[in-house]
Amino acid sequence: MPNRRKLFQISLITLGLIIVFLTYFTNLERNQREDFKVSENTSDDERFLEEGINRFENVEYQGIDNSGNKFVIGSKFAEFEKESPELINMENVKCLFTFKDNTVLTVISDKGVYNNLTNDMKFSENVRMDYLENILYSDRADFNNYENQLLVAGNISGEGPTTNLNADELDFDLNTKDLKISMYSEERVKIKTKF
Repeated sequence: MPNRRKLFQISLITLGLIIVFLTYFTNLERNQREDFKVSENTSDDERFLEEGINRFENVEYQGIDNSGNKFVIGSKFAEFEKESPELINMENVKCLFTFKDNTVLTVISDKGVYNNLTNDMKFSENVRMDYLENILYSDRADFNNYENQLLVAGNISGEGPTTNLNADELDFDLNTKDLKISMYSEERVKIKTKF
């Protein structure tokens, strides 16, 4: 009988070890599959956090430029990197400059960068500017706050109540409202006047 008892005890211990072994590895395999599914479905927010990027929706900044003109710049989406939090990369951008004489310049673009320390702004891709009754289209526009200058460049075309314009570069001084129009090539600036 003692041998039967030992055999029974060894069988119970072996069965217990098999149950523990199967339970541990089955749960481990299930957890690994779940971990894989979680990492496979990581959201954009988690990816941005891992890459050191902060992303926001419906962002708006307000301020006053060096000449005392008010501006409001906003976008549907915005993000900045932790290494340079002052540079706000924007998508679907709209900016309003309200000048001291209460006229408004509206700038709309697909992309833009706003520097919240210097108030400099860069607009790119499908840039449209509306001022009074004039509309201007270009590839990009850069606002330099220190010089209070708006430099517009690339495939510029514009229309207004009395003129049409085609040029490569416009340099607009927001203080004096002086405008310099230029072409990169020997070609002349094209301005058509409507009567």
